[in-house]
Amino acid sequence: MTSSLPTSANTPRSGPFARQTKSLKNPLSAQPLKKLFLFSIVGWFMSLYLLIMMNSPERFTDFTREDFVWNEHFRKWVLSPDEELNIFWNDWLIAHADKKQIINAAKEIILCLNIDEPQLSEESINEAIQDTLNQIEVKKIEPQHKNSFKAIRYKKYWQAGIAASVIMVLAVSLVVWLSKSLNHPSAYQELVQSSGENLLEKQNQSDKPMSVFLDDGSKILLEKDARISYAASFNHSNNRKVYLSGNAFFEVAKNPAKPFLVYANGLITKVVGTQFKIHSSEADKKVSVEVISGMVSVYSYINKKPKEETSSKKLNSLILTANQKANYSGEDKTLMATIVENPVIVSTHKIDFKFEDTPVDFVFRSITNAYGIEILYDEKSFANRTFTSALTTETLYEKLDIICKALNARYEVIDGKIVVYNNAAAK
Repeated sequence: MTSSLPTSANTPRSGPFARQTKSLKNPLSAQPLKKLFLFSIVGWFMSLYLLIMMNSPERFTDFTREDFVWNEHFRKWVLSPDEELNIFWNDWLIAHADKKQIINAAKEIILCLNIDEPQLSEESINEAIQDTLNQIEVKKIEPQHKNSFKAIRYKKYWQAGIAASVIMVLAVSLVVWLSKSLNHPSAYQELVQSSGENLLEKQNQSDKPMSVFLDDGSKILLEKDARISYAASFNHSNNRKVYLSGNAFFEVAKNPAKPFLVYANGLITKVVGTQFKIHSSEADKKVSVEVISGMVSVYSYINKKPKEETSSKKLNSLILTANQKANYSGEDKTLMATIVENPVIVSTHKIDFKFEDTPVDFVFRSITNAYGIEILYDEKSFANRTFTSALTTETLYEKLDIICKALNARYEVIDGKIVVYNNAAAK
């Protein structure tokens, strides 16, 4: 007689229970986890979008006087302003000067009516708290299957909840950071706000250069998207100050008693009367100054308050002449001199560039006199050397290439000067 062995607890079972076990896999699938993740991500993007829209200055572009009166953000600025609100609305007014009359009218209405922010009564607060508690109350559900799968299901929900919470914390942190970034004023705006003067602003919103004529006779050409601010009483102060964002060409009227100062991205350009270009990029915090004629001094500064004495804020400074250029980096606070990309002849006297057995010393002096750029070299290593060639149509750099090739020499630009080396002497 054959007797059957008892079934082990680990032995796979067959029959109805096996089918029942298989059917319990559906409620424990990853669908709840995926849904929670999906809802969290959607909520994150919605929060980010709403914050951007709420902080976007363009949101208020089409507002009427009544819209401003009933806008919570605007009323808070009028009735209980703080630093963040002042920065936001002052920047908005600078960018939308045509709305100034509407803004002032809305402010007067709010102040006259003394519109108070809505407040909830204690009873309303208690009702809101109770409603919230009722919504989050967990109902007790009788388990349909008393087995180990219930614990696994709760564990999955618990893990999903933690994951969703982490995502929401990261989303809130990003939203807070983005909010601060959106409201942070640019270097130009900080200078304008801290000037303490009644300023006029000109901005070029066209594709063509825009001419701006100042009271002192100076002329400024603003390139596309460039803007400047200057005092309404420009010609009645000790210094003629201009605040620049973007690229501009300056033709400054001479007045030794009143220096002309241009503030741009941490760099001050000081002149008495000359022509120069300034390229100012707030995106990468870089500024370049190119001198067309005359002399310019440039220096960086630590304190961004232009109403204080600039001489006490110097980090480093340079004196530039025609065909020289200064490059300033706001990131590492470096100021370096070089030569413009295409130097032009600035001499008022005709220079003859036809050389025949001409001493090298005379050749170098001719180039210096023509372009106003100093050439440094070792006179001993080039003694008794001559040069023969006609350099009437070549650019400055092409002239130097031809001369150095004929003399077995090389050159480089250092601090706005040209330094020539004799290769034969170096061996």
